[in-house]
Amino acid sequence: MKVRFAIAVFSAACVACTAALAWPDTEPPVPYVNSIGVPLPPDAAPPGYQVFTSFKAENRYLDMATSHYQVIGHDYALVNEPLVRMDRNYNLLPAAATRWDVSDDGLTWTFHLQPDLIFADGHPLTAYDFEDTFKRWADPATGFDLEWFYRSIRNWGGVVAAKLPLDSLGVGALDDHTIAFSTEDPTPYLPLILTFSWVTPSHLFEKYGSGWSTRPETLLGSGPFRLVEWSKLDRIVLEPNPHYRGPHKPYLEKVVSKLFNAAVPPPMLSSYAAGAADHVSLANQAEINRVKTDTRLRDQLDTYMAFGTTYLMMDTFKPPFNDLRVRQAFSHAVDTEALVESTLQGIAVPAVSMLPEGFPAANTRELAPIQRYDPDLARKLLAEAGYPDGRGFPRTVMWIRGANLQGGQAPQAVQAMLKHNLNIDIGVQNTEAKLFMETMYQGGIAFAMIPYGYDYMDPSNLLGIWRSTGRHAWYDERFESIMSVANHLIGDPARRIALYREAERILVEDVAGVFLWHGQYNELWKPYLRTEALERNDRGGYAIRVDKHLNLSTTLYVTKEVVKDRAVEDRSEGFWDWLFGSGQRDKR
Repeated sequence: MKVRFAIAVFSAACVACTAALAWPDTEPPVPYVNSIGVPLPPDAAPPGYQVFTSFKAENRYLDMATSHYQVIGHDYALVNEPLVRMDRNYNLLPAAATRWDVSDDGLTWTFHLQPDLIFADGHPLTAYDFEDTFKRWADPATGFDLEWFYRSIRNWGGVVAAKLPLDSLGVGALDDHTIAFSTEDPTPYLPLILTFSWVTPSHLFEKYGSGWSTRPETLLGSGPFRLVEWSKLDRIVLEPNPHYRGPHKPYLEKVVSKLFNAAVPPPMLSSYAAGAADHVSLANQAEINRVKTDTRLRDQLDTYMAFGTTYLMMDTFKPPFNDLRVRQAFSHAVDTEALVESTLQGIAVPAVSMLPEGFPAANTRELAPIQRYDPDLARKLLAEAGYPDGRGFPRTVMWIRGANLQGGQAPQAVQAMLKHNLNIDIGVQNTEAKLFMETMYQGGIAFAMIPYGYDYMDPSNLLGIWRSTGRHAWYDERFESIMSVANHLIGDPARRIALYREAERILVEDVAGVFLWHGQYNELWKPYLRTEALERNDRGGYAIRVDKHLNLSTTLYVTKEVVKDRAVEDRSEGFWDWLFGSGQRDKR
């Protein structure tokens, strides 16, 4: 009898489910509303389905109060509010600040806060909380590990080095709802840097110290989500913050991060395939190849370019690389397409310049011919420089930074190309990262392969490392002058882009570096997920590459496709809640 009753209930449930999803074309469904009163998009599944599960490496905090590199993933961007955020086209959006302006001399940026913002305990959020946050980061007693990111703020370096008092810092609240940032020089990209401005509540930090962000009962932040569970090496669970008054209210009902020891990553791909996770990053080429041959998974793979570049650097102040012809010979002797095809397939694309396609001011199509693969031209240039068929070329070693350089055998592949095309024997020296960086800044590296990834979405960042104040032994007076003008030009963004393109052409033509590849991310996203970050932006790319920093995930939601995807799977108690109208929350 019980079996027949269960079968009858299940059959009725299936009929109800089918009927619920088959709305007439003439009467579109009324959108659902989530637990904090946000109407969901028309194609969204009911609130019980609005759960997003992914993996994160375990760490210490959910706030940057004392450390950036000891936070879990970027969940701190969900529980704390910055001054500004960014859309998928990399335009700045209001967050805690409703608007901002710059002084006539370009030296002071003033941000005007939304006046009614509060933390989750009801305490008002004011400009003084932001001032305290920045002063804590600059305080040498804190030892903040991302302090270098804010060096454009006036007196920042001197304060961090304990050479200037903390009250000389160019950050100050003018009143409860206004905060000003002063810079040494006009800095048009300062608002971009301030996407990294997640506020710490002063009253909670004073009471609990850095541990304020480690427990649900004390992490009472100002962001779109709040912490409801943190089980060490198990999971973190976030839910919508009912006290959030900012402009980026979320659709999701839960954000679940499965935690793991970074030294022993779990089988994420298997978990994803089994329906236990909604998003995973693929760790290696074997996983990528497995997904590409899986008829069910391959359509769920999103591959997109990372905003970073791996390149060959050369000491252009000393022989043999002080000769432009030698540098040009090296640039024409490396077949970047073959390099990617042989050792980096699926995880990189060939580079032709420093700025990757889709990054602001990138001009890859026009710059592509300059360092093209042309071994005959390479040999001709090397001979003109005095090294015919490689004869007499001094012993040269290619330094690489650490064992985890993306690409595995890429250094050996470049080594083989230089031998084959130029008859030059290049050694390869793997060096611990700290020693590598110290030696490079001391001018002790003549030749190396090194990656560099973006920090903020502006050409001044990726091109800035090539200035005389940067990390490489190369100098060009025209490049230096153009970069100086562009870096300080406020009010004419089109002119700035043109200047950066002119500067990058100089960089490529003078072969300051041989540009090899841009890395790629490979991620699996369930087909029932929607977010602005996964939509093609104006540059033809995916903004999800910057989502980890800029938090476009408040636009993330689960569509009705989840029902089709999991037709026989009880994804959560929320399914039955929705089906029978019990109104209970998802307990997964």
